[in-house]
Amino acid sequence: MLFLCSKIDFMDPQVQKNLSLMQIAIKYKKNITFGFYLFYLFTVGLGLFSIYQIINKISIAAIYDLGKTAGELALGFFCLTLIPGIFRRFKWRSAFVQILMLFRRQLGISTFLLGFLHYGALRLFPILFAGVPLNTNPPVFEIFGMLTLYPMTLLFLTSNDLSVRRLGQWWKVLHSLSYILVWTLFFHTALQSKMTWMSIIGIVALLELASLIYSKFSIRNTLEVD
Repeated sequence: MLFLCSKIDFMDPQVQKNLSLMQIAIKYKKNITFGFYLFYLFTVGLGLFSIYQIINKISIAAIYDLGKTAGELALGFFCLTLIPGIFRRFKWRSAFVQILMLFRRQLGISTFLLGFLHYGALRLFPILFAGVPLNTNPPVFEIFGMLTLYPMTLLFLTSNDLSVRRLGQWWKVLHSLSYILVWTLFFHTALQSKMTWMSIIGIVALLELASLIYSKFSIRNTLEVD
């Protein structure tokens, strides 16, 4: 017992800090998850508010800004959902990443809701509720945006325990779409010349690709050694 106490006493302060952060996240997981639920409702509420504003032709410029902000937040949340997988494949350790993994599902749901708000405020709601004509020849960046959002709908609908149980191995296959979506999102951003966000999603996309290659060759080398 004395030996164990001395080990804890002389534990690296950074390790103690990491443990405490993870312990706090686990302890308050239900509260944090409830906070995400409130955020879902808030995002849906913003969508309904946008529809009201568009129907009544109020503050259209503000709705446009809301849609842009929602898109930027969605991109940030999406990157956060990919970071745990990248770290795991590279065998890197971080308390922050462990916490991200703990709330990865909630981050993914938030990504979709914000992405849909982005699409709705900028394109869908004006078409449905303000008589804006449908553009049958959209710019290429919009096509990449739709190629990101529509498949992400499947990930959103299956982000629950029931889907995990029912789909089994196919659930992992379906959610592997994120490896492709990170690139469609990159092109959606790059084609709009948004350098900051293009750089962020580009770095994450390259790290994702590199981690997949590294993981594949690591497994192959391990099998050859065995």
